[in-house]
Amino acid sequence: MTVDQDNLDDSTSNVRKQRRQQEDKKRMAYRRAIEDYRESKALHALVCDFPDLIGTAQNHQRLH
Repeated sequence: MTVDQDNLDDSTSNVRKQRRQQEDKKRMAYRRAIEDYRESKALHALVCDFPDLIGTAQNHQRLH
């Protein structure tokens, strides 16, 4: 039984390529999660800077 070295090399490189793609997907998902978290914290900080306006807006909505 002979093993075709080219097929073996192609198979190995495909496995490496797939593994690298999976790692890249995980890394990008992690980055997006961090960015979403930072944006959420920044938005929360902006909103919390004006708690009196939030209360006024809620009271205004209740009146209408």
